[in-house]
This record gives sequence, C-alpha cells and structure tokens, in this order.
Amino acid sequence: MLVIDPQIAFVNDSHVGLQPGVTSANVGQLAIDLIISTLHLPCVGQLETSCLLPCAGIGAFDHLSQRVSLSLELFECPVAQGPPVFVLQQRAPAARGCQRKYAEELARWISEAVFAEVVLIASLDANLRQDRQIAGQQINYVSSGSAAAVCQELGWEQLEGGLMAALGQQQSLLPPWTLIEAFQHRSITYTCVLAFAAEGNNAPDAMRVADAVNQYLHLLIQQQPQPNGKHHASKGVMSLPPPWLAPLSWKYVYGPASSRGFY
Repeated sequence: MLVIDPQIAFVNDSHVGLQPGVTSANVGQLAIDLIISTLHLPCVGQLETSCLLPCAGIGAFDHLSQRVSLSLELFECPVAQGPPVFVLQQRAPAARGCQRKYAEELARWISEAVFAEVVLIASLDANLRQDRQIAGQQINYVSSGSAAAVCQELGWEQLEGGLMAALGQQQSLLPPWTLIEAFQHRSITYTCVLAFAAEGNNAPDAMRVADAVNQYLHLLIQQQPQPNGKHHASKGVMSLPPPWLAPLSWKYVYGPASSRGFY
C-alpha cells in the first residue's frame, strides 16, 4: 500500500503530476533532479511503499542539504500561469517481482488525489532506434486525451505503434510500460515523454528532456545570463548551461573533468 507522510490535502482537481520512470540510462530521474535543483522546490512529503528497495542518503540538493533523501519523495512546484505541479522523485527501483504492484499502487494514489494529468519521463535504449530516428531531438511521446496536439506542436514524434507494441510485449514488466498500463486501467490522463539514450554521461540527455518538459508545463522562465557569462553552481559540482543547475548529488557521479592538456 502506498502511503504519503505527511498527508497532503489537494485543494482541487487541476494539479498536474510529474514523475520519472526508472529505466535505461536513468534520464527521467536525472531530469527531475535538474528541475528540483534549479527551481529550489520544497519537499512536501515522502511516499512509503513496500514495493521499492529501501534507500536513504545525504541531502541531494543545495537548498535541502540538511535533509535525508529517501526512496520516493514529493515536491511542489508553483506555476505562474496554471495549476501547481507536484513532482515525484523516485530514487530506488522496485524490488524483484514488484514492478506491476508498485505501478498499480501509484496509479491508485494518483486517481484518489484526482490529478488532472500525469507527465511521465522515461528513456529508451538508443539501440532501438530506426534509421530515421538517429538524427533529430530524440524526443518521442505516448499520450492519452488531447495532449497529443500539444506534443506535436512542440515537434515531438509519436512513438511508432509497432515499436511501442513490441516494447510493451518484450518489457511488459518494466517501466514505463507497467506505469502506462496502470494509468490506462484507471483512466488517468497521461503524457509519457520518451528520450532515446545510451548508458554513460547522461547529463546532456537529462538537460534535453528537462527542456522538453519545461516547454510542455511552463515550469520556469528562462533565466537571465550572468554578467560574467557564468552560471552559479556549488563548488565541485559540474557547471551546466543556463537555466539548469546541477544538484549537489551529482558532485561525484562522473568524477572530475578531464584536463584539457590531454587534448
């Protein structure tokens, strides 16, 4: 059973959910990290379930450095024009044999909280691309409701039916397909943002996906460039192009940058 602590009273049915799918290359989780870090989102609660592996660590963000990070946390993002967005960060994978049960529990909670829409971010193995998909922005989508028109206006490609059917069959017990199936079962309006990516340094992929999500949900206004052309980042944390700020938890992910003298 999925339990949120503390209990949150959602005031209406217009709020939007944003969450990652724990998939190949972890691009969804990295993009959520960027959004939370850049917008300094407050953590409003944690969700507890027996389906996820236990996880606890030091504060993942500068603005929450004194707070313990847990497996499943909920953040709130006010939006200037539109309903608030509740951002869910999942740091641990589902335990073996629990993927479908976790998806069902999450879909039940989303349904009870009456979210207007859920935006799911996930990545697909870059080796699955067809020839025509090798070039371009690598953003695909799967959606229900009227969101498809907005996705097309943004230049995203709808995931081909044949590839979607093949993946849904071959990886039916893996996210994002377990989550999509659970959302469909409960008639939850969803948009799944899918990015082709390969394992490695996926920070550029995360920024690309975060840019796409920002275009879709209008989470932030483009920040003004600093006078010296630099963007603020914590000491030792990789510096990213505006507007994104790398979180504290990325400090030791990829090790120190290579010396330019090598080249």
